[in-house]
Amino acid sequence: MDWSRAKNILIYAFLLLNIVLGYQLWQDIREQLHSDLDWTSLSEETRQMMDVKRIQVTAKIPAETPALREITYRFVRRDPDPVPLENPQDSTIIFSEKDLVRGLQGEIPHIEMYRYDSFSGSVDTFLLHQRLANGLPIFEVTLELSTRSQKITAYRQQYVELIEPKVNQEQKILSATKALQSVIDNVLAPGSIVKDIQLGYHGQLFDADTQVAAPSWRILLENGEVYYVNAINGAVDSSEAGKKESEK
Repeated sequence: MDWSRAKNILIYAFLLLNIVLGYQLWQDIREQLHSDLDWTSLSEETRQMMDVKRIQVTAKIPAETPALREITYRFVRRDPDPVPLENPQDSTIIFSEKDLVRGLQGEIPHIEMYRYDSFSGSVDTFLLHQRLANGLPIFEVTLELSTRSQKITAYRQQYVELIEPKVNQEQKILSATKALQSVIDNVLAPGSIVKDIQLGYHGQLFDADTQVAAPSWRILLENGEVYYVNAINGAVDSSEAGKKESEK
C-alpha cells in the first residue's frame, strides 16, 4: 500500500469535512442573525399606509410560523391580594432567569414556569407570564412582583393547568408580518408606534375557572395600547375589550 498517498487522501478528506462543517455553522449563524424581520418586510401597500398614517414600527418582526392549536386551561390559583415575601429579594434578579428562580423558588410556587415581560408592568411592579412547555406565554396568566426600595417584597400569582382536548389539530399559524399588516391597514390610529410583537396565547377571560386561548400575536404600542391578532383565523382583539371582560 502507498502510505504516502493514503495519508494525503485522509488529509484532503478531513479538510473537506472541515469545510462542510464550517459552511453548516455559517448557515446556522446566518439564520439566527436574520431570524427577525423589520418593517421593510411588509407589503408595498402597507408601507404606503404607514406613510399616510405616520405609523412607525420600531419592533423586530418575528419570522417563525410554528404549528400550534388552541388550548384549554383551568385556574388553580388566583391571588386576590399581594402576598408578602418572608425574604425580600434584590430587584435586579428579574433580569436573570436563573437568579430569579434561585431567589424565589422557596416562596413562589412554580416560579420557573414564568417569563419576565420587559414591555409591561409599572414603576413598582414587574409582570411575568406563565409559559407552556413550548416556551410561549399565556398573556392572561400573570405573576406580579411588587417592589419597594429596590427590593421585591410581595407577589400576586395566577397559575393554571392545561386540560388536554379530545380533538384539536395543530396547524401552521399566520405570520407576524401578515398580522401586523392587518392591524396597520385596519386598526391603528395615525401616529401609532409599534414597539413589540410577540407570540403567545390569548383569550377573553370569563367568570369561570376554565378558559380557552388561541395562539395570538401580541402587538404592543408605545402608548401602552395592545392588540391581539388570532394567529389561526386572523381576528383582531384590543386590550380594552379584555380589560372590561376581566373586570366584571
